[in-house]
Amino acid sequence: MLKYGKNNFFDLEKLDALNIDRQSIKLIPDNSRVLELGCATGFLGEHLIKKKSCYVVGVEFGKDEARIARKKLNKLIEGDIEEKKTLGAIDGKFDVVFASAVIEHLKNPWDALSKWKVFLNNGGFLLITTSNIAHWSARLKMLKGEFNYQDYGILDNTHLRFFTTKTFKTLVSDCGYNIDTFSIDPVGGGLPKISKLLSRSFPNLFAYQMLIKARPK
Repeated sequence: MLKYGKNNFFDLEKLDALNIDRQSIKLIPDNSRVLELGCATGFLGEHLIKKKSCYVVGVEFGKDEARIARKKLNKLIEGDIEEKKTLGAIDGKFDVVFASAVIEHLKNPWDALSKWKVFLNNGGFLLITTSNIAHWSARLKMLKGEFNYQDYGILDNTHLRFFTTKTFKTLVSDCGYNIDTFSIDPVGGGLPKISKLLSRSFPNLFAYQMLIKARPK
């Protein structure tokens, strides 16, 4: 099942300014060389190519997603980003290593993030996002004694790891990066207007997704 970009259409301008995808794309400079790990159908990379004149190499494990992404990106590598063979197929250095909604699917995100530094050129940075298990909607379910996996969302049935704002920052720092910026997306998960307002005082409670820009130490 294609969970991301399944309609083969992506309009960044129609997204809320605090949407995690819109925030991520804004941080990537024009004309950058981008390595997108877990590129899904290539909908974000395609935007970077067409709108920001970037060169995008995507890596994707899902066969259906990879088949679509191959037509959109400058280069597509099909494989598991936790396997040495896949990483060995990546050539050159990049201005940005972009991993959106990826680390929660990995068996060992600590090992993965540590290895990704080798793909960054001097001055390059890591751009990484993940969902927040401490979001109010997940807390409410657990208060009710529920932890039911779903097809999509924080409790996606393919998620192996879960992070809060604190543990996400710790992960990136422990893997050898200095964090430049940290931001949240409070508009996902329901009640966007209320969440936007209250997220200023309670970011860990109203962050549906989280974004970090970081550079190797």
